[in-house]
Amino acid sequence: MSVARRTAMPMTKVTSDVATGLAAIPYLASLSARERSDLARRCRVRAFGKGALVFSEGQAATGVWVVLAGRVRLVRSSPRGREQVLHTESVGAALAEVPLFDGAGYVATAVAEDDARLLFVPGPELLALCRRRPEISFGVIAVLARRLRGFAALIEDLALRDVTARLSGFIATEARRAGRDVVDLPGTRDDVAARLGTVRELVSRSLAQLRSDGIISVQGRRIRIIDERRLRARAVT
Repeated sequence: MSVARRTAMPMTKVTSDVATGLAAIPYLASLSARERSDLARRCRVRAFGKGALVFSEGQAATGVWVVLAGRVRLVRSSPRGREQVLHTESVGAALAEVPLFDGAGYVATAVAEDDARLLFVPGPELLALCRRRPEISFGVIAVLARRLRGFAALIEDLALRDVTARLSGFIATEARRAGRDVVDLPGTRDDVAARLGTVRELVSRSLAQLRSDGIISVQGRRIRIIDERRLRARAVT
């Protein structure tokens, strides 16, 4: 998987999008109408084309981003260029609280998975609110705690389950999200490998194994689940 370096559209102020984005952040729910209005005047909405870079791993963080439309994936890269997708976020998710509060760079690179719109909340404004309103700080802690649990689950997944098990769980999750037994793999097999912490050859080998076992059928990127019970069983072995 490669990160496209496409140019994002200029920042613009869109009042309705700003209001929608701020309302989606749970830890800002306690703000009064006046506080929300004051904060909104300092926020901006930015549009990104598919593949556009939102921010880069290690880059200084200047604020928090909220997904208004589309999806954004967060990836870490090794010195040799191998990538691991940490998580993919959709509408309502906030990104980049960690570097804002620890003062270091962005933990991962954020890339628009499709055309996306994001709300930018300036860091100094959010930090000032946290100092004045302790309940906002506790809300941020809750968000970070949930994310930590997610990363713990990812580490367990990578350490304790083989590629076929991880791929089976991935297919089952995508099917549950789509509400049907036919799913299209998101992106290339390199993209899927980055999500699963492996390489495309092992993804292809695992797909072939699941197909040989009569659990799925494969036609290009399209996967049809033939035996859901066995697929879910394979995901936990």
